[in-house]
Amino acid sequence: MFFSKFDTLFTDMQVSLKTREIVAFLVSSVFLYILIILLFAWLFHSSGSIGFNITGKEKIKPDFGESVYFSANSFHTIGYGDIHPISSTGRLLVMIESFTSLFFVAIFSGFLVFLVIHRYSNIISTRNVYIRYRNHRYFLSIRLGNKGRTIIDLKSKFEAWTIVNNSRVRVFQLEEELPDLERILYFDIDLHQADNQKLRQALIDAMNNKTLLHMKFSFIGNDIRTGDQVAFAKYFDSGHLRFGTIFLNVYSWDIKGRRTDFRWRNFEKIGPMEQRQIGTFYEINESPL
Repeated sequence: MFFSKFDTLFTDMQVSLKTREIVAFLVSSVFLYILIILLFAWLFHSSGSIGFNITGKEKIKPDFGESVYFSANSFHTIGYGDIHPISSTGRLLVMIESFTSLFFVAIFSGFLVFLVIHRYSNIISTRNVYIRYRNHRYFLSIRLGNKGRTIIDLKSKFEAWTIVNNSRVRVFQLEEELPDLERILYFDIDLHQADNQKLRQALIDAMNNKTLLHMKFSFIGNDIRTGDQVAFAKYFDSGHLRFGTIFLNVYSWDIKGRRTDFRWRNFEKIGPMEQRQIGTFYEINESPL
């Protein structure tokens, strides 16, 4: 519950996913570290297996606070010698704690480096494919979002196909370069263009339940900071086709021309298309503009 509230707080503060996961990992690691130290301190204290290395105090039992101090020293293999194991049980516990520290430090270091340099799968797309009406034209549209670093050199591919006699029959394919994906990007196919008429007819058949249309959108690009290749793919079918007009904004612009006040909850929201415009989509048989 603590970590869910912690994550909710960071979400409200609009902290990036990567930062949230790094902070959550550090908090979890500190919590586990304290737990290990306290556990072995309790074992040392309850077993009476440690004592002072001072003449006349060998039989004085260290209190719990001093046991915590010895446990931390043993975990980090410091060994000041002012407190030391006085029984086989104590020596065994020291070896176990030192052995545990080797794994803890190695795993902590490895995961921390991984979290810092690794790029998360923070690319999102709309769950549906939208037939949009804007500027007196119909478009097939997919909205893309990026919650991480900018992706450059994007090369996209859109495919549509049907299955006939257990064979894949391609209906349409389009490959093109896209602008940099900073935060929001729209992939639009103009359904008025001559090269896209076969796709338009396939969409009409799919919306009329005459055929099951399968679609895939994918792209590859490069992380602007590390140069690492980023790939994304999303599959759709006829059940994901929706009508709409203009997507709701997910951010605002400040006076310096920077995006601010992100509202990712609006990512999938889109203005409704009028019934007249929907009817016209089924009827259009005009020459490409």
